[in-house]
Order: sequence, then structure tokens, then C-alpha cells
Amino acid sequence: MDYFNSTLIFAKKIRKMETTQKNTAVWWVVFFASTGLLGYAIASEWEYLTLIMPFVCTSFVKAMDII
Repeated sequence: MDYFNSTLIFAKKIRKMETTQKNTAVWWVVFFASTGLLGYAIASEWEYLTLIMPFVCTSFVKAMDII
């Protein structure tokens, strides 16, 4: 009988996780800002261009709610 109670608790947690809404607007702003900065760095031939790439990639993944 204890097995069924733990299964129901687990099912409730999964249902709650599926219905949570995440605000990704901030991550979209960060993504577009860092993409604009990357474009500027490419156009101006900035030596440290690769330092911007982690911000572009991470903010895109967070904005798409992949992680």
C-alpha cells in the first residue's frame, strides 16, 4: 500500500513541473543584446570576439527554455 502513496506523490510533482510558467523575456533581451554586440565585434574586428560567444549561446538556450 505504501508503494501506491509514493507513486501518487511522484505523479503530482511531475504534473506541477509541466504546468509551471517561466518568464523568458529577460533572456531574450540578453540574447539580442549579446548578438548585437557580437555583430559589432565582428564588424570592428575585435580580438576578443570569442569572449561574447558563451553569452550568446547560453542566453539563447535559456530563452528557448531548453535548460
